[in-house]
Amino acid sequence: MQDNISEIMKVRDVMTKNVIYVELPNTRDKVLEVLKNHKISAVPVLKSGKLVGIVTIKDLLKKVEEDQLALLMTENPITVKPSDSIKKVVEIFLKNPFRRLPVVERGKLVGFLTVRDLIKKIAEMEIEKHVKDYMCHQVVCVWDRTPLNVCGEIMRLSSSELCPVLDSNAKLVGLVDEKIMLTESLIEEFIEKTQYSSSSDIDDAWSWDGIRDHVIKFFEISVLKLPKKAVKNFMKNPAYVYPQTSVSKCAREMIRNDIDHIPVLDAMDRICGIVKDKGLIKVLQEI
Repeated sequence: MQDNISEIMKVRDVMTKNVIYVELPNTRDKVLEVLKNHKISAVPVLKSGKLVGIVTIKDLLKKVEEDQLALLMTENPITVKPSDSIKKVVEIFLKNPFRRLPVVERGKLVGFLTVRDLIKKIAEMEIEKHVKDYMCHQVVCVWDRTPLNVCGEIMRLSSSELCPVLDSNAKLVGLVDEKIMLTESLIEEFIEKTQYSSSSDIDDAWSWDGIRDHVIKFFEISVLKLPKKAVKNFMKNPAYVYPQTSVSKCAREMIRNDIDHIPVLDAMDRICGIVKDKGLIKVLQEI
Protein backbone atom coordinates (compact mmCIF):
# COMPACT_ATOMS: atom_id res chain seq x y z
CA MET A 1 0.00 0.00 0.00
CA GLN A 2 1.20 3.48 -0.81
CA ASP A 3 2.77 5.35 2.09
CA ASN A 4 1.12 8.45 3.56
CA ILE A 5 -2.12 7.90 1.68
CA SER A 6 -3.98 9.93 4.33
CA GLU A 7 -1.83 12.92 3.41
CA ILE A 8 -2.38 12.37 -0.31
CA MET A 9 -6.15 11.86 0.02
CA LYS A 10 -7.86 15.21 0.29
CA VAL A 11 -11.16 16.45 1.66
CA ARG A 12 -12.39 17.04 -1.91
CA ASP A 13 -12.08 13.28 -2.54
CA VAL A 14 -14.53 12.37 0.21
CA MET A 15 -16.85 15.33 0.87
CA THR A 16 -20.47 15.72 -0.22
CA LYS A 17 -20.51 18.52 -2.77
CA ASN A 18 -24.23 19.31 -3.04
CA VAL A 19 -24.76 20.89 0.36
CA ILE A 20 -28.17 21.71 1.77
CA TYR A 21 -28.10 24.94 3.77
CA VAL A 22 -30.30 27.62 5.34
CA GLU A 23 -29.86 31.38 5.32
CA LEU A 24 -30.21 34.12 7.88
CA PRO A 25 -32.59 35.48 8.95
CA ASN A 26 -34.72 32.41 9.52
CA THR A 27 -36.78 30.49 12.07
CA ARG A 28 -36.86 27.19 13.93
CA ASP A 29 -39.76 25.90 11.83
CA LYS A 30 -37.93 26.59 8.57
CA VAL A 31 -34.87 24.70 9.80
CA LEU A 32 -37.07 21.80 10.90
CA GLU A 33 -38.74 21.75 7.49
CA VAL A 34 -35.37 21.59 5.70
CA LEU A 35 -34.02 18.86 8.00
CA LYS A 36 -37.14 16.75 7.57
CA ASN A 37 -37.49 17.20 3.82
CA HIS A 38 -33.91 16.17 3.21
CA LYS A 39 -33.72 13.62 6.06
CA ILE A 40 -30.59 15.14 7.58
CA SER A 41 -29.69 16.21 11.10
CA ALA A 42 -27.65 19.37 10.52
CA VAL A 43 -27.29 22.20 8.03
CA PRO A 44 -24.76 24.99 7.56
CA VAL A 45 -26.08 28.53 8.01
CA LEU A 46 -25.18 31.22 5.46
CA LYS A 47 -25.52 34.97 5.50
CA SER A 48 -24.98 36.84 2.23
CA GLY A 49 -23.36 33.69 0.85
CA LYS A 50 -20.86 33.36 3.70
CA LEU A 51 -20.81 30.55 6.26
CA VAL A 52 -21.66 31.94 9.69
CA GLY A 53 -22.78 28.87 11.62
CA ILE A 54 -24.20 25.38 11.73
CA VAL A 55 -27.47 24.24 13.28
CA THR A 56 -28.38 20.71 14.34
CA ILE A 57 -31.45 19.04 15.75
CA LYS A 58 -29.61 18.95 19.06
CA ASP A 59 -29.23 22.74 18.96
CA LEU A 60 -32.98 23.07 18.51
CA LEU A 61 -33.63 20.78 21.46
CA LYS A 62 -31.31 22.70 23.75
CA LYS A 63 -33.30 25.90 23.27
CA VAL A 64 -36.89 24.79 22.92
CA GLU A 65 -38.26 28.28 23.60
CA GLU A 66 -36.06 30.06 21.04
CA ASP A 67 -37.39 30.67 17.54
CA GLN A 68 -34.72 32.74 15.76
CA LEU A 69 -32.08 30.80 13.86
CA ALA A 70 -29.36 33.32 14.75
CA LEU A 71 -29.79 32.38 18.42
CA LEU A 72 -30.16 28.65 17.78
CA MET A 73 -27.11 28.00 15.63
CA THR A 74 -23.53 27.37 16.68
CA GLU A 75 -21.51 30.31 15.41
CA ASN A 76 -18.14 30.10 13.68
CA PRO A 77 -17.94 26.29 13.36
CA ILE A 78 -14.64 24.57 12.70
CA THR A 79 -14.15 24.21 8.96
CA VAL A 80 -11.76 22.53 6.57
CA LYS A 81 -10.67 23.27 2.99
CA PRO A 82 -11.02 20.96 -0.02
CA SER A 83 -7.22 20.77 -0.18
CA ASP A 84 -6.83 19.70 3.46
CA SER A 85 -5.66 16.15 4.06
CA ILE A 86 -7.93 13.44 5.40
CA LYS A 87 -5.38 12.97 8.17
CA LYS A 88 -6.19 16.48 9.39
CA VAL A 89 -9.92 15.73 9.28
CA VAL A 90 -9.47 12.60 11.38
CA GLU A 91 -7.51 14.56 13.97
CA ILE A 92 -10.33 17.11 14.22
CA PHE A 93 -13.03 14.44 14.59
CA LEU A 94 -11.06 12.58 17.27
CA LYS A 95 -10.52 15.72 19.33
CA ASN A 96 -14.13 16.92 19.18
CA PRO A 97 -17.57 15.45 19.92
CA PHE A 98 -19.16 16.52 16.63
CA ARG A 99 -19.46 14.25 13.58
CA ARG A 100 -19.56 16.70 10.65
CA LEU A 101 -17.46 19.48 9.14
CA PRO A 102 -18.34 22.24 6.65
CA VAL A 103 -15.87 22.55 3.78
CA VAL A 104 -15.03 26.14 2.79
CA GLU A 105 -12.93 27.58 -0.02
CA ARG A 106 -12.24 31.32 -0.39
CA GLY A 107 -15.03 32.02 2.07
CA LYS A 108 -17.59 29.97 0.13
CA LEU A 109 -19.25 26.79 1.36
CA VAL A 110 -18.36 24.04 -1.13
CA GLY A 111 -18.97 20.80 0.74
CA PHE A 112 -19.82 18.85 3.88
CA LEU A 113 -17.92 15.94 5.43
CA THR A 114 -19.09 13.42 8.06
CA VAL A 115 -17.64 10.49 9.99
CA ARG A 116 -19.90 8.20 7.95
CA ASP A 117 -18.30 9.57 4.76
CA LEU A 118 -14.91 8.44 6.06
CA ILE A 119 -16.26 4.97 6.90
CA LYS A 120 -17.62 4.72 3.35
CA LYS A 121 -14.21 5.67 1.97
CA ILE A 122 -12.50 3.05 4.14
CA ALA A 123 -15.03 0.48 2.86
CA GLU A 124 -14.00 1.29 -0.72
CA MET A 125 -10.32 0.75 0.04
CA GLU A 126 -8.41 -2.46 0.69
CA ILE A 127 -6.90 -1.79 4.09
CA GLU A 128 -5.68 -5.13 5.41
CA LYS A 129 -4.94 -4.00 8.97
CA HIS A 130 -6.85 -6.04 11.54
CA VAL A 131 -9.72 -4.59 13.56
CA LYS A 132 -8.24 -5.97 16.78
CA ASP A 133 -6.01 -2.89 16.87
CA TYR A 134 -9.00 -0.52 16.74
CA MET A 135 -11.62 -2.20 18.90
CA CYS A 136 -12.77 -1.31 22.40
CA HIS A 137 -12.84 -4.19 24.91
CA GLN A 138 -15.62 -2.76 27.10
CA VAL A 139 -19.02 -3.81 25.75
CA VAL A 140 -22.45 -3.56 27.35
CA CYS A 141 -24.74 -6.44 26.31
CA VAL A 142 -28.40 -7.19 27.06
CA TRP A 143 -30.39 -10.42 27.34
CA ASP A 144 -32.89 -10.96 24.53
CA ARG A 145 -35.73 -11.12 27.07
CA THR A 146 -34.87 -7.77 28.63
CA PRO A 147 -37.80 -5.35 28.29
CA LEU A 148 -37.04 -2.66 25.73
CA ASN A 149 -37.63 0.14 28.25
CA VAL A 150 -35.09 -1.46 30.63
CA CYS A 151 -32.67 -1.84 27.73
CA GLY A 152 -33.10 1.87 27.04
CA GLU A 153 -32.21 2.66 30.63
CA ILE A 154 -29.14 0.42 30.45
CA MET A 155 -28.01 2.24 27.30
CA ARG A 156 -28.61 5.62 28.90
CA LEU A 157 -26.65 4.79 32.04
CA SER A 158 -23.77 3.22 30.13
CA SER A 159 -23.72 5.84 27.33
CA SER A 160 -23.97 2.99 24.83
CA GLU A 161 -25.16 3.71 21.29
CA LEU A 162 -25.41 0.02 20.39
CA CYS A 163 -25.79 -3.10 22.53
CA PRO A 164 -25.28 -6.69 21.36
CA VAL A 165 -28.22 -8.91 22.33
CA LEU A 166 -27.48 -12.33 23.85
CA ASP A 167 -29.74 -15.35 24.26
CA SER A 168 -29.85 -17.68 27.27
CA ASN A 169 -26.75 -19.46 25.96
CA ALA A 170 -24.84 -16.16 25.87
CA LYS A 171 -24.76 -16.26 22.07
CA LEU A 172 -25.10 -13.16 19.92
CA VAL A 173 -28.57 -13.15 18.39
CA GLY A 174 -29.11 -9.49 17.50
CA LEU A 175 -28.26 -5.85 17.92
CA VAL A 176 -30.20 -3.02 19.48
CA ASP A 177 -29.28 0.60 18.86
CA GLU A 178 -30.78 3.99 19.53
CA LYS A 179 -32.66 3.95 16.23
CA ILE A 180 -34.68 1.00 17.49
CA MET A 181 -35.26 2.79 20.77
CA LEU A 182 -36.97 5.71 19.11
CA THR A 183 -39.84 4.70 16.89
CA GLU A 184 -41.42 7.38 14.77
CA SER A 185 -44.42 7.62 17.07
CA LEU A 186 -42.20 8.19 20.10
CA ILE A 187 -40.27 10.90 18.29
CA GLU A 188 -43.47 12.66 17.34
CA GLU A 189 -44.72 12.50 20.91
CA PHE A 190 -41.41 13.85 22.16
CA ILE A 191 -41.44 16.72 19.68
CA GLU A 192 -44.96 17.62 20.73
CA LYS A 193 -44.16 17.47 24.43
CA THR A 194 -41.11 19.71 24.10
CA GLN A 195 -42.94 22.14 21.82
CA TYR A 196 -40.17 21.47 19.33
CA SER A 197 -42.24 22.89 16.50
CA SER A 198 -45.65 24.40 16.01
CA SER A 199 -45.93 22.55 12.72
CA SER A 200 -48.39 19.67 12.62
CA ASP A 201 -46.68 18.18 9.58
CA ILE A 202 -44.54 15.65 11.40
CA ASP A 203 -45.45 12.45 9.58
CA ASP A 204 -42.30 11.98 7.52
CA ALA A 205 -39.85 9.27 8.53
CA TRP A 206 -36.65 10.54 10.08
CA SER A 207 -33.32 9.15 8.97
CA TRP A 208 -31.13 7.63 11.69
CA ASP A 209 -28.62 10.45 11.36
CA GLY A 210 -31.42 12.73 12.49
CA ILE A 211 -32.76 10.43 15.18
CA ARG A 212 -29.32 10.20 16.80
CA ASP A 213 -29.49 13.77 18.03
CA HIS A 214 -32.81 13.18 19.82
CA VAL A 215 -31.55 10.42 22.02
CA ILE A 216 -29.85 12.19 24.92
CA LYS A 217 -32.66 14.66 25.49
CA PHE A 218 -35.36 12.02 25.03
CA PHE A 219 -33.81 9.68 27.57
CA GLU A 220 -33.43 12.56 30.02
CA ILE A 221 -37.19 13.06 29.88
CA SER A 222 -38.35 9.47 30.01
CA VAL A 223 -37.57 5.95 28.89
CA LEU A 224 -40.80 4.73 30.41
CA LYS A 225 -42.54 5.48 27.13
CA LEU A 226 -40.58 2.70 25.47
CA PRO A 227 -42.43 -0.60 25.00
CA LYS A 228 -42.06 -3.16 27.77
CA LYS A 229 -41.95 -6.08 25.38
CA ALA A 230 -38.74 -8.10 25.19
CA VAL A 231 -35.93 -6.58 23.14
CA LYS A 232 -35.92 -9.69 20.90
CA ASN A 233 -39.10 -8.33 19.31
CA PHE A 234 -37.29 -5.18 18.15
CA MET A 235 -33.64 -6.11 17.60
CA LYS A 236 -31.77 -6.07 14.30
CA ASN A 237 -30.21 -9.20 12.87
CA PRO A 238 -26.75 -9.87 14.30
CA ALA A 239 -23.75 -8.35 12.55
CA TYR A 240 -20.20 -8.92 13.70
CA VAL A 241 -16.53 -9.17 12.76
CA TYR A 242 -13.56 -11.10 14.13
CA PRO A 243 -10.29 -9.68 15.49
CA GLN A 244 -8.52 -10.69 12.28
CA THR A 245 -11.15 -9.10 10.02
CA SER A 246 -9.65 -6.40 7.84
CA VAL A 247 -10.51 -2.78 8.55
CA SER A 248 -12.05 -2.30 5.10
CA LYS A 249 -14.25 -5.39 5.42
CA CYS A 250 -15.36 -4.16 8.85
CA ALA A 251 -16.30 -0.79 7.35
CA ARG A 252 -18.31 -2.54 4.63
CA GLU A 253 -20.22 -4.51 7.26
CA MET A 254 -21.02 -1.32 9.16
CA ILE A 255 -22.33 0.38 6.01
CA ARG A 256 -24.26 -2.69 4.86
CA ASN A 257 -26.00 -3.02 8.23
CA ASP A 258 -26.43 0.74 8.74
CA ILE A 259 -24.66 0.76 12.10
CA ASP A 260 -21.91 2.94 13.54
CA HIS A 261 -20.58 0.26 15.92
CA ILE A 262 -20.13 -3.48 15.37
CA PRO A 263 -19.37 -6.31 17.86
CA VAL A 264 -16.18 -8.38 17.63
CA LEU A 265 -16.36 -12.15 18.28
CA ASP A 266 -13.52 -14.44 19.35
CA ALA A 267 -12.76 -17.94 18.03
CA MET A 268 -15.52 -19.37 20.24
CA ASP A 269 -18.04 -16.83 18.92
CA ARG A 270 -18.10 -14.98 22.23
CA ILE A 271 -18.13 -11.19 22.24
CA CYS A 272 -14.68 -9.84 23.00
CA GLY A 273 -15.02 -6.21 21.95
CA ILE A 274 -16.69 -3.65 19.77
CA VAL A 275 -15.49 -1.46 16.91
CA LYS A 276 -16.75 2.13 16.92
CA ASP A 277 -16.68 4.32 13.84
CA LYS A 278 -14.50 7.00 15.43
CA GLY A 279 -12.11 4.29 16.52
CA LEU A 280 -11.94 2.82 13.03
CA ILE A 281 -11.15 6.10 11.26
CA LYS A 282 -7.87 6.22 13.22
CA VAL A 283 -6.51 3.89 10.55
CA LEU A 284 -6.52 6.83 8.14
CA GLN A 285 -3.82 8.48 10.27
CA GLU A 286 -1.58 5.48 9.83
CA ILE A 287 -1.66 4.58 6.15
